[in-house]
Amino acid sequence: MPERVSLKKLEELEPSLSDRDKHILRSIQAYRYLTTSQIQRLHVIDAATPSSALRATSRNLKKLKELHLIDTLTRRIGGVYSGSGSSVWHLDAAGERLLRLTDNKARSHKASFEPSAYFLAHTLSVSECFVRLTEVCRKKGMYLTEVQNEPYCWRPYNSAGKIISLKPDLFAITLCHMYEDRWFFEIDLATESPVKVIEKCHRYHQYYRSGLEQKQFGVFPLVVWIVPDEARKSSIEIRIKAEFSKQPNIFAVITPDELEPLVRKGAGDSEGGHS
Repeated sequence: MPERVSLKKLEELEPSLSDRDKHILRSIQAYRYLTTSQIQRLHVIDAATPSSALRATSRNLKKLKELHLIDTLTRRIGGVYSGSGSSVWHLDAAGERLLRLTDNKARSHKASFEPSAYFLAHTLSVSECFVRLTEVCRKKGMYLTEVQNEPYCWRPYNSAGKIISLKPDLFAITLCHMYEDRWFFEIDLATESPVKVIEKCHRYHQYYRSGLEQKQFGVFPLVVWIVPDEARKSSIEIRIKAEFSKQPNIFAVITPDELEPLVRKGAGDSEGGHS
């Protein structure tokens, strides 16, 4: 059980935390779970070497854990996240309560639990998309001007008299040399049948036809499916092309390594035009 930290102690602790401490807490709050490596790539970018950056991050996280603000999941993870940065961090109740001292939008704490393998993999993959966008936009001439994760990126619309919510995994706005691009991101781990992907694509077309996004912002975001490999990419592209051949092409399907070239190229210049 996490140690109970009194409100008085949190009020005394809050001014002593560094800006980096608070940024780390807010990132973990926003994305629910982050690995040590992801936190380092977001917040410790001024170290001389990658190994020294990871050590500095580990020290920072150890301090926050000792203050009972964050904790790790029982298990580490493997695959693309394995290695010294593979611990997975989440907020403790005290961390949530501390954030609410200065931000009344901070969500109420739910008891921590060991998530399923799929839920964790998907959540970390959404986090990874955000981290990669941040890294891309640190480069000259690019800015990440807005990011919305769930549920803030959901879009309600009317379909056959019912209010339905389109639920992207992530929404982002990037700015490159004064050109603004808007993006919906969907993370596909190849665990569901392509039929489910096409069903979600139909919901995007329903929302596109509603005109709500275009009326408010002038353009419709490019819907980017990030898939694990070339075989899955080819399969999804073929099905989207067959299903929506006579409709506006609002989709792009990429592997993770293709995210930077796509974002730097811009949504308006991609094969799936969306204006």
